[in-house]
Amino acid sequence: MASRSVPDKMKGFLSAERYAVIGRVMSDRSRWDNRILRWYQTRQFPVVGVRPDKASEEIEGLELITDPTLIPQLPKTSISIIINPLIGLSILKSLFPQPPQPDVEPRAVWFQPGADDASIWQYVKERGIEDKVIGRGACVYRDGDDVLDQIKRDKGRL
Repeated sequence: MASRSVPDKMKGFLSAERYAVIGRVMSDRSRWDNRILRWYQTRQFPVVGVRPDKASEEIEGLELITDPTLIPQLPKTSISIIINPLIGLSILKSLFPQPPQPDVEPRAVWFQPGADDASIWQYVKERGIEDKVIGRGACVYRDGDDVLDQIKRDKGRL
């Protein structure tokens, strides 16, 4: 990604005050949800873990929550989703309900590779949140550091 310009919505996503990771197998350090959780921790970002299908437990020093709509300070939070698209669609609908409720919706959502499908993008279009949702193969683990570097370069030009 270093040779391409960084999309504004990626820069917006990684300019949030807080972050959350939604996944299913967060205790397994080889799984992508755990890797992405640790990616945020390594960069000293405030992050919470969310596992919708299991009661709370501690992973990587964090107490997991089960309901994505209860993420603290949700409007200031960008969320990485690493979960089956069937589950991801219901999560997306709970985070961006109809009718819109901007005061309680997240800053942005990034579907990691394999976590999005046509039904998710159909809802994104219907709901009019194209500017708040990233996916289609983009990966915070792979692309995030280039995005952060671009944010720093942009700030240096101010």
